[in-house]
Amino acid sequence: MRPIDPDRASPLKGEDSYLIRPLQSSGAQPWWSRIREHLRTWRYVYVLFAVLALYSNPIIRARYQGDSHDTVVSEGPISESAPFWTEWLDITPSEKLQWQSCFGIYGPNLQCARLTVPMDYGRPLNESADHPKVHLALVMVTGAGRTQDPSTYAESPLLINPGGPGGSGVLFTQSRASSFQFLVGDQNDVIGFDPRGVGASTPKADCFASPNGSDGVSGRNIGYMNRLAWLVSGQEIGLTNSSNVALNKLNARAKAMAKLCRRVDESEGDGSIFRHMSTPNSARDMLSIVHAWDEWKSSSQTAQPTQPVVAHSPGDQQTSDDSAGNKTSLRGKLVYWGFSYGTFLGATFASMFPDKVGRIVLDGVVHADHYVNPTWESSIGDADAIWDKFFTYCAERGPLCKFHRAGDDPEDIRERFHETLSSLEEQPASVILPDTNFPALVTASDVKKSVFFAGLYAPIVGFPVIAELLDYAYNDRLGEIAKGASPATLCGNITLPVWPDDAMRGIACSDKRRPLNKDVTGLQGLFEKAATHSWFADVWFGTDPVLGCNGWEIESKEPPMRWGDHPAHKPALIETSFPILVLSNTLDPVTPLSHALEMTRKFANASFVEQDGIGHCTISCVSACTITHLRAYLNEGIVPPPPKFSSDSSNDGQWPTCQCFDKPWTALDFEAEESDSSRLSVNRSHMQAYEELRAQFSTSTLSQLLDYNNPLKTYLVERSGLTASYP
Repeated sequence: MRPIDPDRASPLKGEDSYLIRPLQSSGAQPWWSRIREHLRTWRYVYVLFAVLALYSNPIIRARYQGDSHDTVVSEGPISESAPFWTEWLDITPSEKLQWQSCFGIYGPNLQCARLTVPMDYGRPLNESADHPKVHLALVMVTGAGRTQDPSTYAESPLLINPGGPGGSGVLFTQSRASSFQFLVGDQNDVIGFDPRGVGASTPKADCFASPNGSDGVSGRNIGYMNRLAWLVSGQEIGLTNSSNVALNKLNARAKAMAKLCRRVDESEGDGSIFRHMSTPNSARDMLSIVHAWDEWKSSSQTAQPTQPVVAHSPGDQQTSDDSAGNKTSLRGKLVYWGFSYGTFLGATFASMFPDKVGRIVLDGVVHADHYVNPTWESSIGDADAIWDKFFTYCAERGPLCKFHRAGDDPEDIRERFHETLSSLEEQPASVILPDTNFPALVTASDVKKSVFFAGLYAPIVGFPVIAELLDYAYNDRLGEIAKGASPATLCGNITLPVWPDDAMRGIACSDKRRPLNKDVTGLQGLFEKAATHSWFADVWFGTDPVLGCNGWEIESKEPPMRWGDHPAHKPALIETSFPILVLSNTLDPVTPLSHALEMTRKFANASFVEQDGIGHCTISCVSACTITHLRAYLNEGIVPPPPKFSSDSSNDGQWPTCQCFDKPWTALDFEAEESDSSRLSVNRSHMQAYEELRAQFSTSTLSQLLDYNNPLKTYLVERSGLTASYP
């Protein structure tokens, strides 16, 4: 795909000119130089960069006013110029929205707020000031023409959740602020928020918090150092089946973490965030944001009567729930785009508050029936099929794939891959981390996790990166790409923009309808069942939402939603005030198409669009067709037709299908595609914005899901944060 800015285009021609380039326009000072200059006066600069590269890379990778379409996103901030950096704890929390300019590093049109909501909605704040509170971190990308007057803002903002559970909507949104708004349209105000217990929201779900309640820099440093020591101590265990004792050790560590979290919970008592982290609580928080927005909008002295929004149905290609032409308003309604776990949050909201649905997009859909069960192994059913395509694409692209050798067919490449992995299983690669004089080991487990999270989640960008990694491993050159921080760099006080947390474990375990408390024999049986679904079961089974919940002892105050495969009576369809839009790739490594279709069946008139692509969520590839559906749904209320299933028990049927414009290692003829995209009212700028969001989604995923001590993590995050550039 050709970038908008001709100065960013490669001067090379032909097939071999496939490049991966940073998202930076020519003439702009590089992002790393800008940040380095600003941080030069900070103490422990090296520590900040080393740790952020491992935990919060999206912060470092921020583009500083470099996109070619930045100038058309907004007419500027609504108040004085934003500070270069913002400390969240310096923002005063309030039960009313109080926006202030923030994070100028990401652009001129960001506003931040901390919204105070009840920790326990059964104990509302208006009953007692002593009831425990949660302060939600919100960052808003303001639309065009915004002023100090709230009436100039959208009727309802677009809320973003990148998944997880435990993903930071703040980081995801602010790091690609202009891309988000350019994609959906500058008439929208886009809000990224950190759900309760996550990121910059307080209190944090932190099992390593000091048990005596001490806080401040010293207390956080102690907890952080303890966390790193714990993570490093488990490095050599590997995956679930790496050895005959691996599962036993991983189970022991999961139960040790459960005890640690329980200790913090008991010390906090009724004010423990761990008792109030289930997804229904976050759904209520989103409704609180909607209500706070309405109240803030109503504070305008020049507020105009609400202008209704028409639900369109052009011709027989698309329909809406409002075919009679009745007008609906977005005021007081949720407008939302959720990815991965964010789809479970969105579905939960729609189930709890069906009359508050304005627009809800579910992208890469988690099957609620399975997610609330102790394990949800069927979610990885497509993973092997996606990995098979790596070998096919690599063979087809020949020398562009770094792991390819002359004359290779797909099976030759597959055999070389398993040979490489077997070699690392027998003898891990010893490397010296650059600039630290510290030794580390790269294991087969490190490589397999890298393949799963970097390759399968975003194959368009990930497959070329994984091919490079495997080539380094095959040639015994992993020392050239391994990076990390040694213990010596972590001495002294540390300042982090966002501290790590245990939100993924806390949310996922709180959502289980039945606790998981198995011995090793029972866990082995569950793992073997998962292994029938995918070769990557050992990666998936060891994650926090699965094995991490074994032995979890903290009971959620609000019971999980009663989703279930086999209820005594089939529940009625959920009638939402506006149809939900469900999006899914044909092959998704953790949220398969079948799950998206089954979730679509739960909602009356829900719309479904399949994207004929591979990867996690439709953001994993660029499709003008998908972008058109998304923009039309959010901005005009145009809803594709509901799927037509062949029977009540089958997922076969008819629904709209979109094609992807890009494939791994493939230089596209964009001009040939542009004629079709113009018919869809989408141009290359919109597709570039989508591509940039994919890069951010990849870095966010890797930052959260790859182990801290994986020596390949920094390399993968940096490489996956680049975007394909075509001549």
